[in-house]
Amino acid sequence: MILRTLRQHTSRTGAIFARSVLVAPSSRLFSLASISSGGDVRHWWSKPCKRALTTPPPQTSASEFQIEEYHTLSDTTMTTLLERLEGLLDELADNDAEVDYHGGVLTLKLGSQGTYVINKQPPNKQIWLSSPISGPKRYDYVRATDDWRYSRDGEELSALLERELSETLGRDVRLGLGRVSNLA
Repeated sequence: MILRTLRQHTSRTGAIFARSVLVAPSSRLFSLASISSGGDVRHWWSKPCKRALTTPPPQTSASEFQIEEYHTLSDTTMTTLLERLEGLLDELADNDAEVDYHGGVLTLKLGSQGTYVINKQPPNKQIWLSSPISGPKRYDYVRATDDWRYSRDGEELSALLERELSETLGRDVRLGLGRVSNLA
């Protein structure tokens, strides 16, 4: 077990107290105690904490999704996205906006409106998005719908980008990334 001191203070009588947490290696919180300088331990609260998963498991298992297929689908998606975003920025004629793609990382800079970073993650067989509006998301390829989807809310990568870019740029944006296998 590990004892972590959260805060020390002195009581009116001059005794020194340390509020501490006893933590087991399994990340369960066992007790919150007040330990006086005389060694007296008084438990204020004892409740096990459940650890929440931060990322759900991918929707496609690695055994049914080969790395070669991942590279084909993700490269096609990224290349198509680059072409569509270049066309969009040409129509906007905004000198502050630019799109760049190198080494599996696509960067869309929209000046004061923020920067999108979209990159391939081959070890996870995912495409990751960092959005100035919705934050980070990890997209898995879903064979049944033939697109890249965020497993927490089921939203498709193209739909999120179209919605956010339409709101940000004040115009209708259509990227047409649906049916990924048809793009190849």
